[in-house]
Amino acid sequence: MDSEHFQNFFSTLTDDELIAYVRNGLIPEAFAVATQELARRGIPLPAASDDFDIEAGEEMPWAGDLVLLMRDLSPTDAHLLTACLAAAGIQAVAGDTDTVRNNDLWSIALGGAKIRVPTSQLDEARQVLQAFHAGELSLDDDFDVGQPAPE
Repeated sequence: MDSEHFQNFFSTLTDDELIAYVRNGLIPEAFAVATQELARRGIPLPAASDDFDIEAGEEMPWAGDLVLLMRDLSPTDAHLLTACLAAAGIQAVAGDTDTVRNNDLWSIALGGAKIRVPTSQLDEARQVLQAFHAGELSLDDDFDVGQPAPE
């Protein structure tokens, strides 16, 4: 993706949506374009979090060693659950997804695709996983992606 793509995308967002993208973190190229768009609109750069300073280029704080949350997954399931965990603010990582996808027979030996989370977020990740399996995170059949979330 190039800066023109990011410019086109960020220019269509509302102020609140643009601020949310900047707060949640972007790749460096997208962050540079987003901050230019904020400046063009006269909006000050928001802080990403109380824990780290996005203006100083600080990384997210270390949350502990990664531990295994779940294994024996298909690559698709691993990425889906990782996205759910990330939406809950958990620094989840899907592992072995490419190997399992490309070498189906190795899946048994590897134990399938895996999800790892920092030790400090393990309990919270288990709660999100439990909610996912209980169907609490499912979308209604009539869910419209174009509708804004109710406030």
